[in-house]
Amino acid sequence: MKKNTLYWICQVGGWFVFVLLELIGYGNSYGFNGLLLLNVAINFFAGIALTHGYRLFIIKTSWISLPMKNLVPRAMLGVAAISILLTLLNIFLDRLTVPLMNLLPLDAVLIFNYLFNWSKYILLWALVYHLFQYWERSLEAEKVKYQLQVLIKENQYQNLKMQLNPHFLFNSLNSIRTLVDMDPDLAKEAIGKLSSLLRSSLHMSKEKTVSLQQELETVRDYLAIEKIRFDDRLKVSFEIAPNTLALQIPPMMLQTLIENAVKHGISRSKQGGLIQLKTAMQADFLQIEITNTGRFSPNLPSEGLGVENTKQRLAILYEDAAHFSIQNLADDQVITQLNLPI
Repeated sequence: MKKNTLYWICQVGGWFVFVLLELIGYGNSYGFNGLLLLNVAINFFAGIALTHGYRLFIIKTSWISLPMKNLVPRAMLGVAAISILLTLLNIFLDRLTVPLMNLLPLDAVLIFNYLFNWSKYILLWALVYHLFQYWERSLEAEKVKYQLQVLIKENQYQNLKMQLNPHFLFNSLNSIRTLVDMDPDLAKEAIGKLSSLLRSSLHMSKEKTVSLQQELETVRDYLAIEKIRFDDRLKVSFEIAPNTLALQIPPMMLQTLIENAVKHGISRSKQGGLIQLKTAMQADFLQIEITNTGRFSPNLPSEGLGVENTKQRLAILYEDAAHFSIQNLADDQVITQLNLPI
């Protein structure tokens, strides 16, 4: 329902109930007649006209946007003005339409009683209206705040993704550079694979998440480039649960962790080593486990961008719902574990 429609339903309905109660009260006290119905009808339209005029005035003067401490005294003045106008109108109407009212002396006590009664009703109208407006503005402020938070997170996430492509490209070109003099044919093959890999990574970087199957294709292309450089020194083992292939993960995240394992694990060992990648689905989580030869030194900045980038991207996308850990095992191995909510 539109806000303006809701306002008029409440406005007309509220004043109708009010004048109906007044009609019953006056009728029981002074008797029902046509003049009393006219009295009630005039009050009905006068109440709607004056309160609606007050609403238009506060919107035009921007009172409606004032903080509560500045709005309250202005609203009280508005309530007083409307109450005075309705008091003067009803003193005249009651003496015109209810003959018995002429028997009452028109003194300060009678005028005060009129003003007090009308002030109660107009104050109630103003409280309901302003509290509704205050509640609505609070909801709108929360909505804007949430939208800004989403926008900030999206910008942070995009910045983090932009960090990955140059980082990945730099490492891959370094790998290929070592092949140029040693084996030009292999270097050409590696450049071709890198070109294919970059095309897919550029496409994936536009997405917030991709399927695990798509990410694995990127990982395999990357490892094919590194396999050219390391030859038999790099061994790879995949154990991928079929029911995990369609699950969504952040693009380039798995490739970044594998790249981290190669750069800081395999490349530092003269004998090379093994990278094992396992996936499984457990309850409502996708479990990813990477085990590689090497040692992880968390206090060294040289351990690379990959780990910190992964943590930040997970925090933005999943807040506390995802779990990431990397630690050393006893037998010169590093295990990286990633649990993503499905």
